[in-house]
Amino acid sequence: MSAPAIYLIDGSAYIYRAYHAIKPLSNSRGLPTHAVYGFAAILRRLIRERAPEYLAVAFDTRGPVFRHQLYADYKANRPPMPDDLAQQIPYIRQLVQAYRFCLLEQEGQEADDLIASVVTRMVQQGHRVVIVSGDKDLLQLVSPHVSLWDPMNDRVMDETAVQSKYGLPPSRLLDYFALTGDSSDNIPGVPGIGPKSALKLLNEYGSLDNLYEQIKDMKLSKTMEKVRDHQDAAFLSRDLVRLNTAVGIPTDIASYHILPPDSEELRRLLTELEFYSLLKNQAPAKKITTANFHLVQTTAELEAVARRLSGVQHLVLDTETNSLNTLHAQLVGLSLADHEGNAWYFPCGHRDNAGQLQPGQLQLSQLIRTIQPLLEDQHITKIGHNLKFDLAVLALPGNGGIQLRGPLYDTMVGAWLLDPDRHSYRLDDLCQEIELQMTSYPEVTAGDKKEDAFSRVELEAAKNYSCEDVYGALQLYREQQPKLDEAQLLSLMEDMEGPLIPVLAAMEQAGILIDTALLTQLSQEFEQRLAVEEQAIYASAGMAFNINSPKQLGEVLFEKLQLPKGRKTKTGWSTDVKVLENLSMTHELPAKILQYRNLAKLKSTYVDRLASLSDPVTGRVHTSFNQCGTATGRLSSSNPNVQNIPIRTEEGRRIRSAFVAAQGSCLLSADYSQIDLRVLAHYSEDAALLTAFHSGQDIHRQTAAEIFFVNPELVTSEMRRVAKTINFGIIYGMSSFGLASQLHLSRKEAQTFIDRYLAHFSGIKEFMASVLTQAKTDGYVTTLLGRRRLLPNISSNNRVQREFAERTAINMPIQGTAADIIKVAMLRVHHELEHRQLQARLLLQIHDELVLEVPDNELDEVTALVQQQMEEAMPLRVPLVVHVSHGQNLDENA
Repeated sequence: MSAPAIYLIDGSAYIYRAYHAIKPLSNSRGLPTHAVYGFAAILRRLIRERAPEYLAVAFDTRGPVFRHQLYADYKANRPPMPDDLAQQIPYIRQLVQAYRFCLLEQEGQEADDLIASVVTRMVQQGHRVVIVSGDKDLLQLVSPHVSLWDPMNDRVMDETAVQSKYGLPPSRLLDYFALTGDSSDNIPGVPGIGPKSALKLLNEYGSLDNLYEQIKDMKLSKTMEKVRDHQDAAFLSRDLVRLNTAVGIPTDIASYHILPPDSEELRRLLTELEFYSLLKNQAPAKKITTANFHLVQTTAELEAVARRLSGVQHLVLDTETNSLNTLHAQLVGLSLADHEGNAWYFPCGHRDNAGQLQPGQLQLSQLIRTIQPLLEDQHITKIGHNLKFDLAVLALPGNGGIQLRGPLYDTMVGAWLLDPDRHSYRLDDLCQEIELQMTSYPEVTAGDKKEDAFSRVELEAAKNYSCEDVYGALQLYREQQPKLDEAQLLSLMEDMEGPLIPVLAAMEQAGILIDTALLTQLSQEFEQRLAVEEQAIYASAGMAFNINSPKQLGEVLFEKLQLPKGRKTKTGWSTDVKVLENLSMTHELPAKILQYRNLAKLKSTYVDRLASLSDPVTGRVHTSFNQCGTATGRLSSSNPNVQNIPIRTEEGRRIRSAFVAAQGSCLLSADYSQIDLRVLAHYSEDAALLTAFHSGQDIHRQTAAEIFFVNPELVTSEMRRVAKTINFGIIYGMSSFGLASQLHLSRKEAQTFIDRYLAHFSGIKEFMASVLTQAKTDGYVTTLLGRRRLLPNISSNNRVQREFAERTAINMPIQGTAADIIKVAMLRVHHELEHRQLQARLLLQIHDELVLEVPDNELDEVTALVQQQMEEAMPLRVPLVVHVSHGQNLDENA
């Protein structure tokens, strides 16, 4: 038995297991894909871990099999295949065929029978077989030459393992299964005979035939009476469980030999399914040819390239640096490409291992003098991937202080505009989808993980890598332009997202001053408070335990205190925020835990981290603003995430007070008032909502008066809170369940409030219905400026996916338009500050708020300027209102 093993995959069983093991996934067209993905993962794992030479995948066929002729109710209790799984079956078969694996399938036979037939024939020929399955029926086939491996449980079943699990050798499992039956396949067995009874009977009588032969002459117990009375069921069950080993299958071992995949078909399939990570690993694109990539090493060559590029309309660029920190990065090299795909690399900062400049490079000063006119030419469109980084690096004084001008086109932003829900906007991943295989950064740096690794790359390799980047960005630009134009998204790139890049870069460069002494004080204070709260928690629990351990907390809450259990996870009972909030109604401990967690998070995430993020040179925190961070179009931020600084708690406001103005200046905060509701009023044209905003009424108080049937003057703070929750909940498509959970009401009460709300604001109800109707027709929704969000699951048969898509459909036009408004406002404010040559500058954008640092002598002018530019950002059917305040720190503006 020295021949390589043949691996036989129980395809039909793993289709279902993959379907249930992975949360629902779909591609951008709404095609369900999670079963295909899970099945592909099993294939990949098998290939990776076992490296088989011979393999086949067996599938069931639709319709009845020979067992239905024996027993009409065979598998009768199985539910029909879910619709979203049925859609994926053809793609799983296509996947197997694209890998060029032997596919076993035969009308009237099940996958188990095909596998049994191959096992029988191949063992006769002297081959070893590994059955890849978790189906216990296939254990009948285990022998010295046959084993079963279940990769999902990482379990191998050989003869010893079968004997250990069942107390019987594999050869006797058929009789065992005949007695016990199988409810999943509706195989009756003998009623009342379970595993222990079956084992006892077979150990005593040896076989099913012998059992029934001897039962005629013995005194019967109740158990044996059951056996006697159901003899027909037992033998029927055995016939149903018995595997057919005589199915016609390929008998030549060569038929099972693994061939190289059909790369073209595999690439087509994985691209359609949008399995981009698999695409990169399983069907890599062809490497980019370097024939038109040029290394520029002399002044004469540099000047010749500059002359050649002086008349172009489009210029693709990419910078290579010794750091990702845009405050201190030094230029190592620069690549440029023209619209024809010719690319040049200009090295200026590559060093050897001793830190000395490598020979054959350009002087940085000469490079800047020659290239600067091109990069600052306002008539040349600049193209790049993550252009904000390149713009910031080139603007540093040490890199020449180049101001990147002209229309800006960022291929990362372009991909985001086309599909704001995709998982990756990396250049490598996007290029892979258009069949361009890029050299990865770890490849070109040979795994060097130091921040300045690229500065030690040899010039020829650096040239190929950097020129690949500009070539790839150029191809993405060509791919995206017509798609953006067709989707009417090109104006968003040209008039908003492109012009916003230098604004965001300037904000990041400016940063905001941090009071580190105050943060140190807050850290010590929060630490002391946490210690006090810890002791209060122990006292409430009646014992000490690890508060940060969900397992130990669960034991205290649900075992010691016997509080009502909620949702269960893989590791035990859930102790997440929602669970603790609900439990807080019955016991004080969950509320104390929540308070402790919130304070601990504030301390670790903000108080301690802000101090560490402060730049040692500027004393400021320089957050990164991410244009592609959300699907609604809103900006996100990181290091630190200024969007999540809490403002409703005293602790949060004290953290805000650590953001301070420079001496001789103040921080000006300009915040849109209820912008989401104003956008909703514009869209819905609801008469009551329009009247409320035009008359300057308190919209939450007015809503409370309507849903509680009281005079506005009699509205209490609690009523207003409920109304406010409903007002904003409607925007997010909140259900009665969600409202009830948030306000601790019954679902009936919550639904009553929602019904009253929609009855009064009938225009909103009509708007929501019309949006859903249009979304189901188009498959997407848009903002007032045309920003688009795809909704592939808007008509899904999966209720959870469909309802999420419906909530998104209602929310996106409102949230997205609000995002567009504040971006327009940022552009207007920034432009006006530059036009008037004022020293005030934008620092932060936090939700619907802009924060500026303003010299004291410019405060009055800038206040009026900001208010005007923000309130005139976009014409709506109701006025945009902006509240402006100022102070020495952010808390004074809250």
